[in-house]
Amino acid sequence: MINKPVLTAYTPSAFPISDIEPPASIRHTRGIASTRDLWPQHSTITISLFDMPEKAKDYVKKNINLWQPHTNLKFKFIETNDGDIRISGKKDGTDSHSAVGTQAQRLPKDSPTMHIDLEQTADMLNQTIRHEFGHALGLEHEHQHPDHTINWDKDRWYEEGVKLGLSKAEIDHNVLNPFDPDLTTRSAYDPKSIMHYKTPAWVTTDGYEVPFNEELSEGDKAFMMSIYPPEKSATA
Repeated sequence: MINKPVLTAYTPSAFPISDIEPPASIRHTRGIASTRDLWPQHSTITISLFDMPEKAKDYVKKNINLWQPHTNLKFKFIETNDGDIRISGKKDGTDSHSAVGTQAQRLPKDSPTMHIDLEQTADMLNQTIRHEFGHALGLEHEHQHPDHTINWDKDRWYEEGVKLGLSKAEIDHNVLNPFDPDLTTRSAYDPKSIMHYKTPAWVTTDGYEVPFNEELSEGDKAFMMSIYPPEKSATA
């Protein structure tokens, strides 16, 4: 079997926040995850934070810990830079990105597995940290769900990619190409997911739009618990 290179999920700051109403009909328990990149059940994941001030570390930790109640994984923050997940806040001019799940283990130990652009507004930073850590736990982009209902205007996306400094291949990989159903575990498509890019009407052919999602959706929480189910109580 040919080993594919580690794929990194990028979050370009593509669109400004605007007041967009969410789609009307929403079902529960949704999500998509890369089956081969999930962490071992009930494992402890060590997390390193570096190239950022202590106040920023506390802020990142607070957002990461929003995932904790919905997974059987344990998060252990360590002072050294060799954690399973290594998060850099270095000002290097790049957008935020993260390895997906255990892909982090295939990266050199002296390199970050995630980068967070800390110079954002509070709501954008909240969304970025929560979204990127979702990737770190094995979640994929929701807008690339095989059952999504988006009719993309690909030419408009490619035009926007040029403005963002992203190639056609990067737009395809991170936005337009749906995931292979045989390589993922999933539930129903969730437009409210923290893993969904904001989708303005002008990048779709039919005016469909998805708002900026800052919070973990109920579907995010339920799906996380389905892929990392908590232990049943001994009295259950």
